[in-house]
Amino acid sequence: MAETIYVNTFYELNHGSSDYRGKPLDPRLLDSDRNYVWFLIDKEVPEPLVGQRVLFEKDFDPRLARAGAKHLAEWSFLLMELEHGFAEYPFFLVSSRFYEKNFKLGGDLNTEWDRLFGYLRRYRWGYLPSYNRRLRWLNYEHEKQAALGAKEEFSPFNRRSFTIVDDLFGVKIPAEYGAWTDFQCNYIGFASREDLVEYVEFYRPFFDHFFDADWELRRDPAPYVQNTLLHFRNEKPLTYLLEFISHLFFYAHGLKFFGLHYTGYYEIDERRGRLQRLEHPEWATPSWIASWVFHTRVVQEVWPSLTPAWRSRLIRGKARLLGKLKRRAERTPMA
Repeated sequence: MAETIYVNTFYELNHGSSDYRGKPLDPRLLDSDRNYVWFLIDKEVPEPLVGQRVLFEKDFDPRLARAGAKHLAEWSFLLMELEHGFAEYPFFLVSSRFYEKNFKLGGDLNTEWDRLFGYLRRYRWGYLPSYNRRLRWLNYEHEKQAALGAKEEFSPFNRRSFTIVDDLFGVKIPAEYGAWTDFQCNYIGFASREDLVEYVEFYRPFFDHFFDADWELRRDPAPYVQNTLLHFRNEKPLTYLLEFISHLFFYAHGLKFFGLHYTGYYEIDERRGRLQRLEHPEWATPSWIASWVFHTRVVQEVWPSLTPAWRSRLIRGKARLLGKLKRRAERTPMA
């Protein structure tokens, strides 16, 4: 079957609006000979996607489409595929805002799909990066402390966020499952339909707990999770819980998966708490730079444009050159 990249897209909201989020579609998603399929939340094909392969969410399952708009976000795609079986395998799921959420990615996915699908066949499940964050273990104990009122950081979770995992899945957090890796956003890949079914069915107790047979809420998620109060448009608190448990499947079954990060390809073993680097492509950002520039424009504006000679000089003399690079970034005006 064809290697496929599904692009979850709400064009009118994210690209057609006049506010700060109304950015055009990234040409790296449009100008490619790979098998991109645009999965549209919109009611009609937007002008930039005329001539592209498109599917409409509303044509598969109006019930899940409504639940996705209110509560589930990208999970509605996975649940529709589980129930209706329309996808071509192997596939990765991204969103039309992928590059906006991953400006630290020094390369172009179109140069990586052969490697990505190769690893996907080997591991069965794989993740792409998200949120421009360094590769790290998210400590459940830290989340618990934030949920209990630690002032240094907001957390959408509370005590019941932990107890519901034990109630539904029999896993105690953080006593048993202490940390998970920072691959979020459901930029996920599946080697076969069997792999998707196994993954999504694992979470059936969660969906049965919150939804009835028509995908209407049967329980309010408010006791388990709260809004971030960061004024995200169309914020869906239930998706925080889904991100919170999105790797629980791998922990519970002792399964490894792979992930592409800004610093290379990694094998992840959440049961044993291990990360192993598989490859470090030429475009990949060195780990120490990725950590240092967490909230700067250095990777976005400077590192990808450096010549190999400059990159070598930076690596050899990083202490002195980091200062130069930082000053150069600070002189770059914000867009």
